[in-house]
Amino acid sequence: MKSHYFGTMMVSVQGIDLLIIDLKKFETIERVHKSIAIGDDIYHDTPVDLEDVDQITQTIQGYLQLLNDYQIINYQLWGSEALAHAVNADFISDQIFLRTGIKIQWLSVNEETYYQNQAILVNLKKRHVKLKYPLIHFINVNSGNTTITQFNQDRFVFSTYFPLGPVRIAEDLENLRQNVPNSVEVLNDYIDSKFADFKRALPTQTISDASDAILLGTMPLSHIKISKKTLLSDKEFEVLFDKIIDASDQYINEEFGIPESEIPLLLPELLLSRRILQLTNAKRVLFSDTNVLDGLAINEADKLGLHKHQFTEQIVIMSENIANHYRVEPVHRKLVTKFALHLFDQLKSMHGLDGHERLLLQVAAILHDVGAYIDTHEHYLHSDYIIRHSDIIGLSDNDCEIIAAVTRYHSTQTPGADLSRFQKLPTEQRLLIAKLAAILRLADALDDDRQQKIKRISVSLKPNSVVVTAFSNSDLALENWIFTFKSRFFEETFGLKVRLKQRSLSVK
Repeated sequence: MKSHYFGTMMVSVQGIDLLIIDLKKFETIERVHKSIAIGDDIYHDTPVDLEDVDQITQTIQGYLQLLNDYQIINYQLWGSEALAHAVNADFISDQIFLRTGIKIQWLSVNEETYYQNQAILVNLKKRHVKLKYPLIHFINVNSGNTTITQFNQDRFVFSTYFPLGPVRIAEDLENLRQNVPNSVEVLNDYIDSKFADFKRALPTQTISDASDAILLGTMPLSHIKISKKTLLSDKEFEVLFDKIIDASDQYINEEFGIPESEIPLLLPELLLSRRILQLTNAKRVLFSDTNVLDGLAINEADKLGLHKHQFTEQIVIMSENIANHYRVEPVHRKLVTKFALHLFDQLKSMHGLDGHERLLLQVAAILHDVGAYIDTHEHYLHSDYIIRHSDIIGLSDNDCEIIAAVTRYHSTQTPGADLSRFQKLPTEQRLLIAKLAAILRLADALDDDRQQKIKRISVSLKPNSVVVTAFSNSDLALENWIFTFKSRFFEETFGLKVRLKQRSLSVK
């Protein structure tokens, strides 16, 4: 048995992939792909065909046998965000489990982007790739959606998502060709309309200088044989575009080596990629075959302590982008986040939560006041809504539901007063939300008047109580009153009284 071998599989609308990797050496052992085109069913809102479901399960069975041959016991099966939206996604999941014994875990588009970003960053460092520009864009084009992520000097800036991809565009192009003579021009206008709000929606710190762009997931484009080049200048890309735009299928197949099955997707993908490269001011285009499975393997290696990477900064910065968009007061936000994380760390023996749950608390603290942008009255209800309808890179849909619930209960309302919704959640999730909300309520109470009277805190865990010491030279009468009110839920959750004690700032 190879103890450091890991297998990860992913079912998407384009087929099923398997990656077998040595996590310790981080070397690929095997990479297998089985094409099963099921995108047409999904984007037409029709159930995935039963024959395709049979193919999926048979392929997974074959992959499981291969994993068994390698004596690998650590493996996972993931499903893409697009497949999760299939009309019969629950049926597909159930059939996979009944026939193979393995449960599929659905990824959100934000998780897919996050894991793919991890893989690219690690791959660039491993290969010592020298980029020309400080600014770089990862452009992930898959069948039904497109994600653009910007980094500056290796630091994450933003990520944004569009429900637009080659399969969807190809269907529209086919209809256009039958009805209008200048179908490509009309399609260009259609793509432009989808990106009309691109710049307006970007965070204020977005940079618009010249950049390198890495194209990911571009299935036909990545297969193009251009003297085996993996990098094109913007001018070379335009030459390629002009060659393909009016070319016959036979010419594309013979000249560029594009499989016949992928030719219908080439023009839509080319039009889409070209527009994004213009929007991002890309001067060079690099092609990468790195995918989500590589990122999932990196994540597993980090979990097992075999490697150490730090990518959660992307999640934090994305959360701060959202907070800035909704004009959350930054000083209060940072202080509440600081207090919440300090309380979490000092009370670890009480709550028993892990690093990922600490991250969820951090995001909740950053976003707890976003609802005030809509209305300060019952702003926590609006915060709940905004978070549940926001895209936060690296977080699952379930993560966002937890964060939204924590912000909902950070103020006056508590889960006990909102049983109609809270009781519908699984017990484990209710406990997690209650613990995180109880901590956030205490942190928020310490700066309730937004005057930052308390500069720092310390926490002491006594046999029957928790003592929070606030270091301040100001009158904390209001803070004491609010803290006493908000601490009641903490006492209900953890079974311990909480007391706020004041000490002068001159005391070390």
